[in-house]
Amino acid sequence: MDEQILPKLKHMTPVFPVDGTLYVGGYGQVAEIPDADGAIRRLFELLDGTRTIEQVHRDLAAGFPHVTAEEVAAAIEQFDEAGFLLDEGASAEGLLDEYELGRWARNINFFGSYSRLADNKFRKQRRLLDARVTLLGLGGLGCHLLQDLAALGIGHVRVVEFDRVELSNLNRQVLYRDGDIGQPKIDLAVERIQAFNPRMEIEKIPRRLGSTEDVLAAVDGSDLVISVADRPKMEINHWVNEACVRANVPLVTGGLDTQRLVYFTMIPGVTGCIECWRLGVFRTDDVSAALLAEKRERQIGGDNAAFVPLVTMTTGLLLGEAVRLLTGIAPPVAAGKLVQVRFDDYETSVHETWERLPDCPVCSAPAVPAPDHSTAASGG
Repeated sequence: MDEQILPKLKHMTPVFPVDGTLYVGGYGQVAEIPDADGAIRRLFELLDGTRTIEQVHRDLAAGFPHVTAEEVAAAIEQFDEAGFLLDEGASAEGLLDEYELGRWARNINFFGSYSRLADNKFRKQRRLLDARVTLLGLGGLGCHLLQDLAALGIGHVRVVEFDRVELSNLNRQVLYRDGDIGQPKIDLAVERIQAFNPRMEIEKIPRRLGSTEDVLAAVDGSDLVISVADRPKMEINHWVNEACVRANVPLVTGGLDTQRLVYFTMIPGVTGCIECWRLGVFRTDDVSAALLAEKRERQIGGDNAAFVPLVTMTTGLLLGEAVRLLTGIAPPVAAGKLVQVRFDDYETSVHETWERLPDCPVCSAPAVPAPDHSTAASGG
């Protein structure tokens, strides 16, 4: 362990002494640590971010001379593995300026809750500021997503949208106003988001996607694609899937299915793609295969029900996946899984899973090795 580290007990991990036992709390969990003589309590008091590990032992030994340096180092290592500590010496220098430190202070504290002694919480925010995200669609989900991407501090966003504002959009599409009816969504959304976060670079593509090549052009150079485009219903996911596989870019996507929300993540070279999923269904489930074929033939897939509580819930889940992938603070939840949340009871479940098929015509061909998006960017 680095001798210059300044271990600090996280402020969201308080310590409570009760009858010879320490209770260390945080995030809805409590650890119990026996402490008959008070040495561990004193150790926690010394972990205030002003001392190196050597200095912590020196000051602890003043009152508890039987405690060795090796025992202190081992205890700190255990506390670190439990997520109790961060390095107060980790600096934002060269990573964030004064404005960024102020605007995203709460983000940084959140990243600090996941940090270990070897990490730098400021680097997680830097990754968001450097990220290039393509957002397909500026409807109900897209409006919320664009605003929240700006709030998160994503530095570069490319948005694709062709539609105009309609009165029925206004129950959920929060970037538009009553007086906007008939105007292009993309211009209104970008103008309002740039006023909210003038530092975010936003590139507009005001067009309807009509092929894999169209999507490929839109996702070129991106670190992540979030797709909430829904037209044409039967084709758009296949175009987006193939384009992301060819561009070697992770895809986070989802939507509303009347009374439930669904979402999933596709990581080229790691998970199965959408075509793997489709082929798996056709090969193993005759009934579902027949229903899918019929829906595709008849172009079934109405979008006349959209309820803002489900919209905002979906947005949060999609953004959570995006942050996991871009910062590496945790593995993606929905990689190769269709996760659903039903409005009836908010029960969350994995509705379907699929594997990468060795004979998939979309993703089985050799490709450039995919970045390790599931554990990306751990540490420093």
